[in-house]
Amino acid sequence: MVVPTIECPSCASDELRYIGAIPPCSLFAGHTLEVPLGGGGLYECLACLMFFRFPQHSPQELSALYASGSAENWPATTESRADWRLIRDWILAKKGVKRILDVGCYDGRLLESLGRDFLLHGVEIHPTASARAKSRGVKIVGSDFSDLGELGPIADVTIAADVIEHSTDPGEFIAALASTVRSGGYIVITTGNTDAMSWRMMGSRYWYCCIAEHVSFINPGWAKRIAPKLGLHLEHLNFFSHADGSGVLRAIMYESSANLLLRYAPALFAFLRRRGFGGINVQKHPELEMSPPAWMTARDHMLLVFRKDSAS
Repeated sequence: MVVPTIECPSCASDELRYIGAIPPCSLFAGHTLEVPLGGGGLYECLACLMFFRFPQHSPQELSALYASGSAENWPATTESRADWRLIRDWILAKKGVKRILDVGCYDGRLLESLGRDFLLHGVEIHPTASARAKSRGVKIVGSDFSDLGELGPIADVTIAADVIEHSTDPGEFIAALASTVRSGGYIVITTGNTDAMSWRMMGSRYWYCCIAEHVSFINPGWAKRIAPKLGLHLEHLNFFSHADGSGVLRAIMYESSANLLLRYAPALFAFLRRRGFGGINVQKHPELEMSPPAWMTARDHMLLVFRKDSAS
C-alpha cells in the first residue's frame, strides 16, 4: 500500500505537527448525511503556521456535497450575525467604495444590508440561495471559487465571510480574491482563529475544525506572512465571538462546561452522548459519540482586512 506524502496545501512544506484525530461528522452544508464523513487528522504547518485537515475530499466530491446542501443552512437574521455587522460597519465607514463582491454570498442578505448605494455582485454555489440573492438585487457573477480568476478587478471591496476555511489552499484563495479588486482596493475576510484560547485547549476536537466542509484554518501569524507575498497589506484585524444578545451568559456556561467535559473527561462525555446529550443519534452512528459541542460564545473568530498594493 502506498502511503500518501503529507504536505502543507498552502506552502508545500513537510514540516508538520500532528494535532490529533478529528471526529467524524454527519452534517455537511446543513444537510444530514446518511453515512457520516470521516474527520481525518488535524495538522499544523510549522513553516507557514496554517492548520489543515488531512486527508481531504476531492473538489468534485465537495462540489456535489455543497450542491445537495440545505438552502436553510444559515437561518440567522442579519442583525444576529456579528461578522456581518462588523463587515457592514467597516464598509459603510470607508469612503470611495462603490462596487462590492461577496464570494459565498449565500442568499444575499449581507449585501442587501449595505443599502442601495452600492453595486452588488455575488458568487454562490447553491442554486436556490443564488436565486434568492438575485431577487435581492445581487448580480451573480459566478458559482464557485474557480470562477474568480475570470472576473477581473470588478470590485472596490471583495468579501469572503466564513468562506476561506472551505478552501484547500487559503493562500491561493486570497490571491484569487485579490484578482477581483482594483489596485488600492480591499479584501475583507472573516474566519476562525486557531490562536484562540478555546481552540488551543481543544485541539483537533474543537467544534470549528470538526465541521466537515471546513478543511483549512488560519491565524494572524499566517495572514501576516502571506500578505506581502500576494502584494497585500494587512490593514485591520479584529477578534470577535459569534454569540451576543440575551441568554449569552447562560450559553457561555453551558458551552464552556460541555467542551471542558469533552477535553478532560472524554469517557463521561461519551457516556452522556449515548444517553442523548447534545441530540446526536449515536445509537445509529456510534462513531459520533465524541462529536464536539459547539462553542459559539468563544471569542474564536477574526475579521481581516487586506489592502491591495496600488502597484499590484
